[in-house]
Amino acid sequence: MKTVHAGLAAYETRVGEAARTLLHNQGYDGGWGLTLTSVSSIVNTSEVLPILRAAGVAGQPVRQALDFLTGAIPEHCRPRHKGGRGEHTRFIAFGLAGLLSHPRFFHHAGVAEATAWCVDWLEDHRVDHGWPEVLGLDDTSLHQTALAVHGLAELRCVLHDLGPGLLLPGGVETSTLLERVEPLIDHGVHGLLYHRRPSGAWGWRTYIDTDPSPSKTSLCLLALSAVASGTGPGGEPAYRDDPREVGGVHGPVQRRQLSEVVVEAGKWLLHNHHRWETFVEDDKDVQGTAWEHMAYALCCQAAVRAGAGPRDARLAKAWRLMNELWDPEARLWNEPGASGRRATVRAAYYTVSAYEEAARRLARTSLTDNGSGDVSEPSADRVIERVELGPGRTVRVSATGSETAVTCELTERLFDLVKIVFDASAVGLSTERIAAALYVAPSSVPKYVQRLNQAVSAALGGAPARLLLAVPVDGTGGYRLAGRGPAGDAGRLRPGAGRRSR
Repeated sequence: MKTVHAGLAAYETRVGEAARTLLHNQGYDGGWGLTLTSVSSIVNTSEVLPILRAAGVAGQPVRQALDFLTGAIPEHCRPRHKGGRGEHTRFIAFGLAGLLSHPRFFHHAGVAEATAWCVDWLEDHRVDHGWPEVLGLDDTSLHQTALAVHGLAELRCVLHDLGPGLLLPGGVETSTLLERVEPLIDHGVHGLLYHRRPSGAWGWRTYIDTDPSPSKTSLCLLALSAVASGTGPGGEPAYRDDPREVGGVHGPVQRRQLSEVVVEAGKWLLHNHHRWETFVEDDKDVQGTAWEHMAYALCCQAAVRAGAGPRDARLAKAWRLMNELWDPEARLWNEPGASGRRATVRAAYYTVSAYEEAARRLARTSLTDNGSGDVSEPSADRVIERVELGPGRTVRVSATGSETAVTCELTERLFDLVKIVFDASAVGLSTERIAAALYVAPSSVPKYVQRLNQAVSAALGGAPARLLLAVPVDGTGGYRLAGRGPAGDAGRLRPGAGRRSR
């Protein structure tokens, strides 16, 4: 199916352009608003940070954004009569996601302290079955509870990666904070499961027997998946997936594992794709604010997370819409709506999240579209036989199963990565030398290699392919170009070689 591949083939270039657009329009305070001219907000700044991460952008812009968040979170959460923007859970939930979006900056001044402040707030303002939209309301907000659970699950992973007993800036200690995070995750998970319907979906409001909501179902699915898939300090599962009580607010109580709940929610989304494939769903939990979810992108992300193939026919219309919403003049994605299309941070965030999910899945396995959304056995990797550096930031590759060479346009950082290894000897380069040439941390190199291989896989139609291969170099880890080996230069096309007869 060409719809997802058309968008993914252009995605690497587009996410880079979107990142440059956002960097050019970063506020003097370090934040962003809904549009490029809007006042900075916690929500939209936290939505921009994953876009920058997807484009391989870090450094000073991210530090400035984190500085904005660390100051804005406690300020915005004050009551309006005290100069704040209201005691909304969304400031905490989105703020936590933004603070954790670039884990390598967790030691940046104020980040660990602001994260602990968010944990304090969530401890103090729990209600039955989750957290409210705004303090003073007894109703649980599925939106905010799902976001809080997702953020807490991410925090648990960061703390496990940092290790026990580590004292962070501001006096935050990893083991102590982790002990407080675990019961909050359990509280949120219990609330989300309580409100789950027998159909496998969630309603658009809690405690009221409403129609199922595609957006709320997706948000809950993603949150529970983050909990169930988290890893501990040694790589072991951080969550014991025992059967738990599910339901109760409507219908009989069932017993399900979290992994089963995720799969069933994914099946509901696929079965009801006609309800969301071009839909922008307003959030009726939010009072006094025109809050919208880009359901077409959010539901694609959730369905793929639950096991659907990105090439499933039931996702085609949504992928086509996302591809068409790219605005080449604004260099950002538009969001559809009653007021007409406009380029927004919100649309960019949802779209990038969906494409990132699809790219990760396609990089892991080749999916056969059998019309059911089930994942088939992975096919063998495409073997890359020839590589050529083209004009601009393009790479031409020839692989088994392709009659002609395929051109893949890359972001500047990914093209630099290819060129560095391209110019190296046949045995490749060590990770340390690649990191030094790219001016990044050695731990970041595997992430860039993964993104490069994902881009090449997408250009080749989604079949797994690896342009850079992990190999030992000088007794340590490193990478070499596919099609080359210690024996020589086999398969390497130098610049311009594609214009000569083969």
